[in-house]
Amino acid sequence: MSHDVELVSRVLGEAREAVLAELQQLFAVRRQTGYGPLYDLLSDYPFREGKGLRPAICFAACRAAGGQTEQALKSAAALELFHNAFLVHDDVEDGSHFRRGQVTLFRAHGVPAAVNVGDATNVLALGLLLDNTATLGVRKSLQVFQEVERMARESAEGQAIELSWIANERFDLDDRDYVGMAYKKTCWYTVIAPLRIGVICGSPPGGRAPLDDDLLPLIEIGFLAGIAFQIHDDLLNLESEEALYGKESAGDLYEGKRTIMLLHLLRTVRGSTRQRVVRLLRTPRSRKRPEDVAWLYRTMVEARSLEHGRAVAIDYSERALALYSHGLPFLRENEDAGFLGEMLRYVIDRAK
Repeated sequence: MSHDVELVSRVLGEAREAVLAELQQLFAVRRQTGYGPLYDLLSDYPFREGKGLRPAICFAACRAAGGQTEQALKSAAALELFHNAFLVHDDVEDGSHFRRGQVTLFRAHGVPAAVNVGDATNVLALGLLLDNTATLGVRKSLQVFQEVERMARESAEGQAIELSWIANERFDLDDRDYVGMAYKKTCWYTVIAPLRIGVICGSPPGGRAPLDDDLLPLIEIGFLAGIAFQIHDDLLNLESEEALYGKESAGDLYEGKRTIMLLHLLRTVRGSTRQRVVRLLRTPRSRKRPEDVAWLYRTMVEARSLEHGRAVAIDYSERALALYSHGLPFLRENEDAGFLGEMLRYVIDRAK
């Protein structure tokens, strides 16, 4: 299921360039009026090499709805800040060592500094959303704010579910549990919110704007695409070279994350093998040995757990494409609508 590499690369690159220019300007102002060293840390994650997927979806949805890039600029930049705040906090919660090819913020500067950076990044994002009133007006700005509130709430709930599975040593989960967790943790802030916010920003004013009921299909499309994205991301964590993936290889196994592949393994293996798997998952990250994690990975391969994950990801991506192909009345047939369709292929065809 290959995507249009030229189109996707170009739209992602343009979106990232536009958002980074907006953030560069924002950080420069804040350094002049606030505590400069804080904003040096805040600018760390956003300016590491990343995909820019969320801003690209937001911009494309805005233009496909008839708007201009500028109408979605503040919202797209805010989404990128929220994303990076989530990453900073997520790295602390998971004890991750690397992010986007470099040492994580908390390992470089300590947990207190990293938590404060994540908090401050969220505050900056709120400021950008307030700035929307100048270009979008109060009504649309409030709509965007409502979308962000739900996005953040769903993501926090999803993270809480995942953390509770590890803390409570849950080994009785199935694919439906994983999908329910990822719908909250990943789908809302990776696909659903960027899609819906982009359409809100770019839609015509007044009575010609799509109603909330009209936007409901974007939740289903974003759900299907988001699940495919997260499963593929979990696969990349297991299979990709660390330098290309940008995060530590097999980090999910060290952290004991209940990926769809790990849940398949727990359902498949029996006897002493399953007992060893469970014993490894109960072992704190700091005490896991590389050779034990390597054994766990080999066992997943032998149990065809990775093949199961790939099949599920492809199924969700194909369902998203089928739904999107029916068309949405408020989206024009242009290159940006084409990008949104290609994005549904890209989520399981990317290398990082």
